Amino acid sequence: MAALKPSEITRFLASGCLKTPLILLHGPDEGLVRLRAKAIARAILGEGADPLSRLDYDAESLNSDHGRLLDEANAIAMFGGKRVILVGNAGKLQKVAWQPLFQVPPLDSTIIFQADDLAKTSPLRVAAEQSGDAVAIACYAPSRQDLQEIIDRRAQENGLSITPVARAYLAELLGTDQALSEQEIEKLILYCKGRLAIDVADIDTMITDSSELSGSEPIDRAFEGKLEDVESVALRSFREGINPSGLLAMAINHALLLRRLAHARQNSSLDAALRAERVFFRRQDRVKLQAGLWDQQGLARTLDVLASAQDQTRHTPGLEEIIAIRALWSIALASRRR
Repeated sequence: MAALKPSEITRFLASGCLKTPLILLHGPDEGLVRLRAKAIARAILGEGADPLSRLDYDAESLNSDHGRLLDEANAIAMFGGKRVILVGNAGKLQKVAWQPLFQVPPLDSTIIFQADDLAKTSPLRVAAEQSGDAVAIACYAPSRQDLQEIIDRRAQENGLSITPVARAYLAELLGTDQALSEQEIEKLILYCKGRLAIDVADIDTMITDSSELSGSEPIDRAFEGKLEDVESVALRSFREGINPSGLLAMAINHALLLRRLAHARQNSSLDAALRAERVFFRRQDRVKLQAGLWDQQGLARTLDVLASAQDQTRHTPGLEEIIAIRALWSIALASRRR
């Protein structure tokens, strides 16, 4: 099927994706990669699907057992039906682990490869774009125009309108991670439910004045090394409705932001990079401070800690608050050592 164009993605999701056993999601917008992977899995399995019908793997674990992915792809579901297998960090997956699937695609399983920005010559990307049984979907950060179109669509779907000034203002505030941007839009829609129109004052109330409620405050304090503040601020966020797993996802996105800033700092000014990332102006000084504290190596270790914590919350949901706080403690301690 080659590479899907942005205009074709909605139709592909609406089709249920059932005729495509191999799907590659790749690009610099890692939040959008995860968002689309979740949407595709839901389209295939439906709501309320058996949890055992979805499996999550990381490239590292599959590289240590080359036949595992092939075995899982061809296994029969215990209660019948389709299965979805998500492979994280797929850009590092060894060819010997994925090539047999392109030679003989699975019948009852869909494999979703999640990768970062792959070069056009990447073997996995080339295979996905050339195979008749696969599709490749590039996930790029939304432009301001893209965000305005998302805002308009979500407002119209909920019987709301939004003033042109408010639309432009909201698009300016939202970051370059589409998954987080859509979460913020959804919060605003829920807040304005039952009204006729969304205005600038509503945005100020729900987004620009809600740093602690959005989860950014415990994350900022962790990356700034404020160990003694982490637990109380995180617990307050949980009481306000922030899901611990969601907080960890936001922390991962924040670490990825700092990694991009660290890379950009080598080639241009940090201020220019902050503007390019559209970091909200009230947080720019804090993010700039954090970018000066962290290097690529430290951020790579931090991403491992957060990914491990996310995995633990899935297996022990009763302890998810403790797991999330401990992960933030670990980040704060690492920041202090710097």
